This record gives sequence, C-alpha cells and structure tokens, in this order.
Amino acid sequence: MDGIRAVAALYVALHHMWLGVWQGYPANDGPWWVGWLAYGHLGVAVFIVLSGFSLAIEPGRNDQRLVGGARRFFRRRAWRIVPTYWAAIALSCLLLLVRDEKILGHDGAVLGEQPVTLKGVIVHGLLLQDVIGSESPNGAFWSIAIEWQIYFLFPILLVLLRRTGLAVLVASVTALVLATQLLAVNVALFEPLLNLVPQFLALFVFGMAGAQVLSRPPGARFAPLALATAGLGAAVLVAWFWAAGSAAVIPRYFWIDLAVGALTALLLAGLATMRSDRLRALFEVRFLRWTGRFSYSVYLVHAPILGIVWQFGVVPLGLSPVPAFLAIVLAGTPAIILGSWLFAQAFEEPVLRHRSWGALRAALVTRIKGSREPAPVAE
Repeated sequence: MDGIRAVAALYVALHHMWLGVWQGYPANDGPWWVGWLAYGHLGVAVFIVLSGFSLAIEPGRNDQRLVGGARRFFRRRAWRIVPTYWAAIALSCLLLLVRDEKILGHDGAVLGEQPVTLKGVIVHGLLLQDVIGSESPNGAFWSIAIEWQIYFLFPILLVLLRRTGLAVLVASVTALVLATQLLAVNVALFEPLLNLVPQFLALFVFGMAGAQVLSRPPGARFAPLALATAGLGAAVLVAWFWAAGSAAVIPRYFWIDLAVGALTALLLAGLATMRSDRLRALFEVRFLRWTGRFSYSVYLVHAPILGIVWQFGVVPLGLSPVPAFLAIVLAGTPAIILGSWLFAQAFEEPVLRHRSWGALRAALVTRIKGSREPAPVAE
C-alpha cells in the first residue's frame, strides 16, 4: 500500500506541474504526450479507496468491530490527520506571503490564486472547506475535509457490514450515492451536495470491501481473476481517455471515479491474495516504499514547494511551455520529495511515534533537557 500511495501522490504533484504550464483545463493545451497528466483527480480517488481498505483490515479480523470502540478510532484518526494538516496550513500561508504572482490558473489546482484570509484559515483548520466557501491557502486541501467527514461514518458502515453483509452494504451505499448525485444535479436547492463529492463515500466502501479478503480468504482463482479484471478495466478506461480526450472525460468524473474505485479495490484485493510476489514487487521498490511512508506529507505540501520552485526557479528563465514543463519536472520533483520528507520528519513522524499530545510533549521535554546537559568528560 505504501508503494501505491507514493505513485498516487507523485501523480497528483505531476498533474499540478502540468496545470501550471498549460492552463486550458480540462482540455490539454500541451503536446499529446502530456495529456495523461490531466487526470490528477483520479490520484485522489485512489487515496480514498486505499483509506477504506487500510482502515477495514483491523475490524475485519475482529468481527467488523473497532478495537477499543469508536471513541478510540476517532481520537487516533484525529491525531494522525489533524496536527500534520495544521502544520501544512501554516506552511502554505507562510510561503504564500513570500510570493506575489499567480502560478496556477485552475481554481482546483493549488497555490497562488487567492490571498490568505482569517476566514480561509479558520474554515480549513476546522476541515469545513467543502461545506463553507472561503479562500484557500492550498487548493490540494479540498479532499482532506471530505475524507475526514467519511471517517465519522466508518463505525456506522461497520455496523451495517456486520448486520447486513458485504453485498448489501456496497449496494445500499452505491444507491445512496447515485441518488444524492442525481438530486444534486437536477434540483438547484441540493446542488451544494456536489461539493461533498458523494462518490467518494462509495469509493471508501469499495476499499472496505476489498479488505475483506484478508479476513475471509477467497479461493485460489480469485487473485488472477481480480487482477485480470482490474487490468482489463484499466485498459478500457485508458483507451477511452485517449480517444475522447480530457475535455470530454473530466466532466464525467462521477462515473469514472466509481469505475476507478472498483478497479482499485480489485487490484488491492488481488495483490493481497496472489501467491506470486512478482506483481507486488512493482509497488515494493525501495524508493516507492520510502516515499509512501510520507505520502501524506507529499500531498499536503507539494503545492507550496512547487510554487516556490516555479516562481524563483522557472519563471525567471522565460522559457516556452515545453521547456518550462521539463524544467519544473526536473527541479520540482526532487524539491517536492526532499521538502516533503523534511516536513514529515518535523511534523508527521513525531505524530506516528507518539500517540498523544502528552507523549509528544514529554518526548520534546526529554530531548531539550538532553541537549542542555553537558557531555560527559572522559577520564
């Protein structure tokens, strides 16, 4: 899963590099060979499926019950997500203050279109940006609020899974999502529901469904069939994307997200149950596994890092679009990886090592005291 997280996070970052150079979104104004970068939204869809898959593993081994109860789950999720996210808000605001020109032209892109405002900081800090309109210090934060809100439904989803079974859960949630989408599209009063990206709830449940293979191992033929179906489905989607073009595909993201979510869940379930390690090895390359460990930080701070590289490294060169794109990829990719790793060391790793404010504070006090103590003198 770390390897897949890394691929998804880096793909989103490359998508934003593409957006920074060619601003005709959803159409691809660049050469044909960059057209595959138009679909960065799908990287977020993969993250949502991964989230459902990973969170469902432990309950699946415990009769679909949360170990320690819902309160423990909410506390651990808040501790895992929120402190690092708040740090990313602060960093985004800080780097916006040292920049004075717009870098990305699409309002769903990233950094630079809107000023830093107190309302924007408060709304984003409370993870309500999908409910309350405000200026955004970092456009990549839009999905964090949606995933955060899905977490509050997770205990309910487990109850439904336990009482009704997997097929009923998947069918009922998918039906609810379809009804919500149709209502929001056809009735103006409910149009704000589209900001919640309702299909992401179905994607999360697809991930939960995929994780059931770890607690209820399927037959020997399941993995080859699941992987073949995922591969065939992906090939069909890629062929359609190529033939239709991003301008026709992107407005249909609701349906595409559902398809990509189902295929991702099949891929994860197939990889988890396959007997051979050859395909898994593609996602277990050391670099991907290492990057996947701080993929959350990559997603959170790639935008401000990219903005700084663009403004101070690429814009002064006065390059035409293709050389500018190559420059931002060559300079921005290592900058994003290094900067995200440093950010993770400062704000994400401490959260992973210490499970509460008290534990983190105690560790900081111990480190400070240790740094102040004089070194022992050799006798």
